[in-house]
Amino acid sequence: MRNIYMTIGDVSKIYGISKQTILYYEKLGLFLPAKIEENGYRYYTLEECYRLEIILTLKKLNLSLKDIQDYVEHRGPGMLKTLLEDARYGFDREINDLYTNKMNLERTLFNLERYLKIPKNRLFFGMKEESFYALTTYDATETGKKKLFTLLEHQARLIEEVPFKAIQIGMAIDGEDYEQGDIIKYSHYCTDVGFDYEGDMEIVTRPRGMYLEMFYTGLYEEQAQWMYDKVSSYLSYEGLQIAGSVYIEPVRNYWTEIKREDYLSKITVPVEE
Repeated sequence: MRNIYMTIGDVSKIYGISKQTILYYEKLGLFLPAKIEENGYRYYTLEECYRLEIILTLKKLNLSLKDIQDYVEHRGPGMLKTLLEDARYGFDREINDLYTNKMNLERTLFNLERYLKIPKNRLFFGMKEESFYALTTYDATETGKKKLFTLLEHQARLIEEVPFKAIQIGMAIDGEDYEQGDIIKYSHYCTDVGFDYEGDMEIVTRPRGMYLEMFYTGLYEEQAQWMYDKVSSYLSYEGLQIAGSVYIEPVRNYWTEIKREDYLSKITVPVEE
């Protein structure tokens, strides 16, 4: 059988791949015919089909054609072991990413249901678990395109680094500044990225503790003063003080709303006695 020749049409039909794919593999030097006639007809033997089997099988491991070609040309038991171990690591990463995506999806669905029912303009006081925020320094002197670029670069880095998650960009205010009435003196752009973030952005942990939280619709700057008055009044009545950075974050933004006045946001204030 090793001396029986097959045409490119035969190989295409047997393996269910197009002639164009076979010719592309040939162009890369990955899968060459046993011989090419003067009229351009290509012929393949059993040996070439063994090589094609290796190529098509290794493709299932999401290996690059370059890596497959390198293996086919220098193959051996040790090299196959290394190749498969690398592929296993890749699958482990994919499984982890799929799990993370699913967990973020479930969390997003849960929050969508929750935020449809949450009361607005009412203070909530209670324990919150720790959260992890990616930060980009806010520079109040930036204007125009420079300011826009800083915001979008924060967003773009998280799109690249974070598994499935609608990127909600909020603002952080130093707690001392907020307590003194500097209610729009932002220190950072911030995004809650979860505990499993593995990117390169600066991360700060918002610790487990007691927090005041309030949900509202519309733009923060237009409502900052009355919210500050309400927070200050509550703190004074309960004998509490601000214990860290204040976070202003959208929970429903352009992902679900067309008009900015319909955005749903929250302000979160850490407190202590």
